[in-house]
Formats: sequence, C-alpha cells, structure tokens
Amino acid sequence: MIDLHCHLLPAVDDGPTDLGGALTFAQAQVAAGVRTVAVTPHASAHFPTDAATVARGLTEMRTAVRAAQIPLELIAGAELDLTHALGLPDEELQGLALGGGRWLLLEAPLTPVAPLETGVVALRERGFEILLAHPERAPMLQHHPAAVTRLVGNGVRTQLTAGGLNGQFGRHVQRFARQLLDEGLVHTLASDSHDTTRRPPGLREPLQDAGLGDYVRLLCDEHPAALLAGEPLPERVPLGKRRSGLLSRLRR
Repeated sequence: MIDLHCHLLPAVDDGPTDLGGALTFAQAQVAAGVRTVAVTPHASAHFPTDAATVARGLTEMRTAVRAAQIPLELIAGAELDLTHALGLPDEELQGLALGGGRWLLLEAPLTPVAPLETGVVALRERGFEILLAHPERAPMLQHHPAAVTRLVGNGVRTQLTAGGLNGQFGRHVQRFARQLLDEGLVHTLASDSHDTTRRPPGLREPLQDAGLGDYVRLLCDEHPAALLAGEPLPERVPLGKRRSGLLSRLRR
C-alpha cells in the first residue's frame, strides 16, 4: 500500500521528536502493510517547513531506513495550509509537492472560515493539482457538503483519513466520512499518522471495518500510484452500497 499522508520526519513538526522514534514509526508502517510513504510535515505559519528542510530530512531518513534494513520507500511531500501555500512562490510549492510531481497535499481547513474554494482555484491556475486532506474533518465542509461536490467537479481530488472511519475524530466526522464515501467523493485513503501510539499508521483495517475491504487496493494503492505518476483520477469513485461492521451500524 501507499500512504500519501504521514508525519514521519523527526523534529520538524508534531511528528516524532527524534530519529529513533521515526525509525520505530517506519517499522510500524511496514508492519501495517505499507511499502511507500510520503513524508508530509505541516507547512504552515505555525510550522513553516520549507522545501529545503523536507529535502534534507528525507535524505537523512532514507539513509537511516536503509541502514536499519526497513523495507520502506520514502518520497517527498508536505501538508500545506491554504493561506501559507498561497503566499509561497511556485518553485517552493514544487519542492513541497507529492513525490516531486504537481500534486499538492492541501489541508482542509479545521477552522470554520477560510477561502477554500477560491484558494484552490488560485493554486490550480498556477499549474498545481490539489489533493484535499481530511475533508471529513473540516467544519465548513461538514456544514456545506455541496462544496465538496463543487471542488471535486472543479478537479480537486480528496484524501480521507483512515481514523475518520473508525471514530478517532468522533461520530460526526465518522458520519460525514461515510457520506462522502457513499457519494463517490473519496479518491484516496491515508493514515495522517504522527506516531505509533496516539496517531498510529493503519489503512486496511478501517476500510475493512467500514465494509469496504474490497477497495483497499483501489484507494490505498492504485489511485495513489496513479496520482504519483501524473495520471488522472476519476471524478467519482462509486464504491457500491455494501456496508458491514462499524459504519453499517451508523445507519440504524
């Protein structure tokens, strides 16, 4: 599997504080069945991570992972705050794009007011594609779900956080995650993991618990691989109406 959202780099943001913790974290990703991880530290006003820091940290982590014989491929990336991203030059944004391509992992705003739709248009006009992280957690999208439909119709693709499916962020987020899945508005699944305890890795089990075990390969391998290769993803991803386990119980 491919995890396109993971705060793996040590001592950069709110991920692991040192290299030892990062290596334990990398081992946990492998144990969870992941073979490729995009290191995506926050790039925001609070964590002003730049492309040079990502490149340097990525080189150090690759060296350490090889030395520890951990079979995990690491690629570049960042989780970009919208306002922060809009103020960066194109060259810097390119250095923070997923895998060195044109896709930016943009954080769906966790505050109720932000110019999300107009900001996305501005970034796309500059030649970048947008993968919107955890839309299920964004209050503005929870209150105005039609905005997700508009964003997707305008070329944005979405990334659901696995923890949103198993109740890690509460039942309201869990219900909205299920709604987005039912409407075919989820294109990839990622862990958004920060450590091995509080926000651990894991992709397969939340999808299985949601009755979507048949789509692990699609959402956690095929679509992420296509995105990294610069290939288009479909606008809608119909996953059928079968539900079992945790999310099916929410229908009652």
